[in-house]
Amino acid sequence: MSAFADFEKEKLAIDQWLDNGYKVIAIQESLEGACVKFSKDPSRAKHDDLHLITADARKYLTTRLLMNGQLARSV
Repeated sequence: MSAFADFEKEKLAIDQWLDNGYKVIAIQESLEGACVKFSKDPSRAKHDDLHLITADARKYLTTRLLMNGQLARSV
């Protein structure tokens, strides 16, 4: 699969999670990508994971979080 196709697949997954009311409760970066934990109710222990491999998808997630006000902006 091409890098663009990988990105499109991950972008679609990010959009589906966020558009369905899920919030990002944690992001863990590693050499293999990023593990993003989503939850509809952050106060509960139950969460769902999404593994992002492409750098473009990780940048897209950050942009979406900034746009939604979910990520604190620092100067």
